[in-house]
Amino acid sequence: MKNSDVIDVTRNRPSTKGFKCSEKVEIVDGMPTVVFQCNLPSGKVLEFSCREPSCGALEQEEEAAVIPDEDYVVNPDFFNDDLTMAGVTGFKVWTGTRLLVETLVWPHENDCDRLVEIQKCIKNSSRIVELGAGVGVVGTYLAAVGSQVMITDLPTLVETVIEENIQRNHGESSSSSEEDDIPTWLTTGVKIGEGFVDATPLNWIIPLEDQLQKDQRTNLDFIVASDVVFLKQMLESLLNTAAALFESSKATQPTFILSFQRRDSKDGEESDSFTTVDGILQAVQERGWKLECLAFRHIMVEKERGEKIVKEPSEVFVFEINPW
Repeated sequence: MKNSDVIDVTRNRPSTKGFKCSEKVEIVDGMPTVVFQCNLPSGKVLEFSCREPSCGALEQEEEAAVIPDEDYVVNPDFFNDDLTMAGVTGFKVWTGTRLLVETLVWPHENDCDRLVEIQKCIKNSSRIVELGAGVGVVGTYLAAVGSQVMITDLPTLVETVIEENIQRNHGESSSSSEEDDIPTWLTTGVKIGEGFVDATPLNWIIPLEDQLQKDQRTNLDFIVASDVVFLKQMLESLLNTAAALFESSKATQPTFILSFQRRDSKDGEESDSFTTVDGILQAVQERGWKLECLAFRHIMVEKERGEKIVKEPSEVFVFEINPW
């Protein structure tokens, strides 16, 4: 299976009219903090505290945050035991997050029938587990439009940014009746917009049953992840976790929706460090699973070429993966 077998040119998705993102800088305890903002279809704006400006998630005309070098502060959680180099990247918003939100929530006239079906489910109390959530943009957004979402990542990210961002978007207006309606599988969840969200730590190299309660890993409708396997070493652990969730929720046959930004210099060339599109296709095929590209977008990325920084074309994809 090669790129051409799954990437249909008609799935090229332009920027979504009406969906806007921006950033601002807040000073929290003397430390500059980036706040990423994006609007729901209703017009309400969600906000997410980050440690660094986003990477590729803003359109050219959208307001970006700038932290001068003299004001930059090293992430105080950088040396936490549970944070790998990959985990540290979770403190900012990436390109795949934006496309995943747009693809799942903002319909486009050229969307395929399968994507239209998924979009309807997302707004109708779907049970979702998000893997490698970073600051929690995707999971919180999907909850706000009507889903029930368990957001997961390494303990440091859950405790220092995800839980804060859930409360930031929960607000102070929820009534006791809203709290009474929280689905029982979201044990400490809150209501955001039209749905509900909770967060819990999840490490992909630890058995699933040692981390999630039975009702947190069964009867799922979707598993989602946004740009979480840019390093090759992460792919096998991610797919192992997805496989465990497939098995525990086989009664409802959930599907795995993954966004991925291509970072290799050219498809077909193997990279020592970065996961390639062909690498994902091969790993999925070896497990006997199915993969479909629901959407993709052409982007420009900055790369070092000697002493110069140049912009080169690339793509970001939204894949649907399942064993059913």
